Amino acid sequence: MSFCKDFVWGAASSSYQVEGAAGEDGKGLDIWDVYCKEPGKIYEGQTGDVACDHYHRYPEDVALMKEMGLQAYRFSVNWSRVLPEGTGRVNEKGIAFYDRLIDALLEAGIEPYITLYHWELPYELYKKGGWMNEEIVEWFGAYAGLVAERFSDRVKHFITLNEPQCFVGLGFVKGEHAPGLKCPLRDTFQMAHNAMKAHRRAVQMLRAHGKGPLRIGYAPTVGVAYPATDRPEDVEAARRQLFASPEPDSWHWSVAWWSDPVLLGRYPEDGLELYGPWLPRITEADLALMSEPIDFYAQNIYNGKAFRMGADGKAEEVSRHEGFPRTANYWPVTPECLYWGP
Repeated sequence: MSFCKDFVWGAASSSYQVEGAAGEDGKGLDIWDVYCKEPGKIYEGQTGDVACDHYHRYPEDVALMKEMGLQAYRFSVNWSRVLPEGTGRVNEKGIAFYDRLIDALLEAGIEPYITLYHWELPYELYKKGGWMNEEIVEWFGAYAGLVAERFSDRVKHFITLNEPQCFVGLGFVKGEHAPGLKCPLRDTFQMAHNAMKAHRRAVQMLRAHGKGPLRIGYAPTVGVAYPATDRPEDVEAARRQLFASPEPDSWHWSVAWWSDPVLLGRYPEDGLELYGPWLPRITEADLALMSEPIDFYAQNIYNGKAFRMGADGKAEEVSRHEGFPRTANYWPVTPECLYWGP
């Protein structure tokens, strides 16, 4: 595989997974702070209270990044660290931490990329309905505006939402991530719709409050369907499988449901038909606003499955061979995804 001249090699993290300092310097609670304290929810009762202690050890971490030759570091701002109640009062000590981190990265020659939301919903907003409450569109917009005002003099790359498939799907459909709920499908489709509108509002507010030209993107995730062979019919089978809307019980893993509104200004037709009984009212104005132009589209890719065209003209999954390589996390090693996914 060859890479273009301006390909950027970097690394990424999310605030709850690395920062620690969960109760320090005025930070408010987020839903992961609360969820990880629930008995039996997290392996061995572990929490992010300390994690990698990035909050205190960021100079060492940046030095390691420089030693590795990283060109970019994508990190998330913890919404509740800068706005402890989610709105209103700004926590200046939280702002100061990200100021120090950004300055250290630039001094080391590493480009900072900020993710606005990597699942750290302020607990005070969760108590007001969180993603179910349509007011979150403006809550998130105001937060995006604050981040732009304080950091866009030095940071030029921003990502609005990271993996809504996970923070809605695993958090509220499957109940496996914070806040650990299994909600009615109608509720989760409303959350998804609100998240799409919040993305749009964040784009607007980043541009309105940015200190200069910004590059703004969006980063959903996907399990890639890749072709078992290079035969055109297998490529077509994998393409169909990748973009088809899943059954309602796993709708949240859809590629098109989370991407088409942003890129095409509409939800996928097969999804509208399949999920119709559970959908909120979707207006033309909503769709026009969701497709606020972005500068880049990001895709988190971890692994995938091989497909071929079946005798019935439908995509057919190809079983993995015995001894197929897996990571320490038991995820399959499927480098084909890095070609066929993009």
